[in-house]
Amino acid sequence: MSLDTTAPTRMNLLARRAQIKLAADGVALLKGKREALLKELIERARKLRALREELHRRGRAAGAALALARAVRGTPEVRAAGAAGRRQVPVRVEQKKVWGLPLSEVESGGLVREVDERGLGQLDCSSHVIEAAEAAEGMIEQLIRCAPVEANLQILGDEVRTVSRRINALQDHLLPRLRDDVRAIARALDEREREERFRLKRIKARRSAREAGVGSV
Repeated sequence: MSLDTTAPTRMNLLARRAQIKLAADGVALLKGKREALLKELIERARKLRALREELHRRGRAAGAALALARAVRGTPEVRAAGAAGRRQVPVRVEQKKVWGLPLSEVESGGLVREVDERGLGQLDCSSHVIEAAEAAEGMIEQLIRCAPVEANLQILGDEVRTVSRRINALQDHLLPRLRDDVRAIARALDEREREERFRLKRIKARRSAREAGVGSV
C-alpha cells in the first residue's frame, strides 16, 4: 500500500514496521528452507548420477546380448522367448514427506529371474537367448530404480524455484514498498508535528501580545 490509500498515522506507522519484521522473518525462513531443499536436491542428484551410469552400462550390455542372440538364433526365436516369458512386474510405491513435498520410493524386488522361472525349456532355448533375457531384466530393474529418483528431483527443483520466487517477491517488491511507506508516513508525521509546533508558537505569541496589551492599559 501507499500513502494514497493509507492515512499517515502513528498506528499505521507501527503496523508497517510490524509488517516489515514479519516479511523479513519470512525471508529468513524461506532462505533456510531453500538451503535445505538444495542440499536434498544435490544429494539425490548424485545418487541419480550413479544410478544412470549403471543403467547405461546395463543398457549397453542388454543391447549387445540381444544383438548377439538375434544374430545366432534369429529374431523369431528371440521374439518367441520374449512372448513366453511375459509377466506382470510387481512394483510397490511408497510416499514420504520431505519439507511437505510428497516424494516417492519404489520397491520392485528382484526382477532378474532364474531360467526355470521364464517358461522356457533349458534344453530347447539357446544360452544366447537366456543371456539376452537376463540382461534385459537387469536393465529394467535398474530403470525402475532410476524413475522415482528422477521424479523426486523434478519435484524438488520445482519447489526450489517456487521458494526462490517467493523470496524475490518479498525482497524486491514487498519489503521496499513497506519501507517506502514507513519513510513517507514518518515524513508526514514529522511535517505535521512541525506545523503543530509552529501553530502553538503563534497561539502563544498572540496570547503573550494580548497579555502585554492588557498590562499596558
